[in-house]
Amino acid sequence: MTEATEASRPWRLGSAAALAAACVLWAGSAIAAKVAIGDGAAPAGEKMGPLLLACVRFAVGGLLLLVYQWARRELRPVARADAGRLVSLGALGIALTYAVFYGGMRYTTATETTFLVAAEPILIALLARTLLGERLAAAQAAGLTVGLLGVYVIVFRGLVPRAEGSVVANAVVTVALVFESYSSIVGKELTRRYAGLTVASYGMLIGAAFLAPWAVWETWIRGAWTPGWPEVWAVAYLTVVCSCLCYGIWYSLLKGHSVSSMAGFLFIQPMLGPVYGYVLLGERVSLWTVAGAAAIVGGVWLVAMAQRRA
Repeated sequence: MTEATEASRPWRLGSAAALAAACVLWAGSAIAAKVAIGDGAAPAGEKMGPLLLACVRFAVGGLLLLVYQWARRELRPVARADAGRLVSLGALGIALTYAVFYGGMRYTTATETTFLVAAEPILIALLARTLLGERLAAAQAAGLTVGLLGVYVIVFRGLVPRAEGSVVANAVVTVALVFESYSSIVGKELTRRYAGLTVASYGMLIGAAFLAPWAVWETWIRGAWTPGWPEVWAVAYLTVVCSCLCYGIWYSLLKGHSVSSMAGFLFIQPMLGPVYGYVLLGERVSLWTVAGAAAIVGGVWLVAMAQRRA
């Protein structure tokens, strides 16, 4: 059964509030990652390597979720037939996504990254059309077009393609989001048979296992990491708040709600991301970034409304 035809539970106040709170907290994830890894000019020993950050974040986050389920006696094994999907979720949705994502983030701003993340519903709808053969209404097709135009404007910081460092970094971040969007489709399939927290924890641990050897190699090349308290708090925020709490809420609700209905809550991130970036990092937003963000938000709205009427 595809996303377009699957029944979805009506939203209750508690569930909607939980997802909204998760998106408010998620909006700060790019800020925390930027604090932890710094930019391309930061000395290696003062900041965390992007591969090490991804590995630590999801290894600890996945382990905490696993222990929580074990304590509540809710943990169950995964059938052999689903092992391939789970490995795909961990390898692509966690390991590859965040290795590329954090690597690109070192050379762009947390604000622009947050705006690009808001394009995920557009990418999910496009992949659902490509991989699942779902039909697109005229409004959905228009939303995809407008949203992808917004992504283009943010990536290239204008209408004319350029190849400077920040442009390449934005393109890399966008590629990572394609992989994460694909994993959302895989994750939705798995939540039909397993608890959302089970899918989340196993996916994180598998992703961390793929990242571990590369994180060791990166640390050997860069040298020992000597963090200050801002970096420690940033990693803790990503691990406990973003991975355990926010991912836990997302995957728990994914079992009973369609991805398209949940995607509307992602509007919160591009609204708060620039505020966090300005207040905490002193980042400023260009007119092209604002224009691209507006196109992305408009595109997601068109896709979501069309799916709601379907």
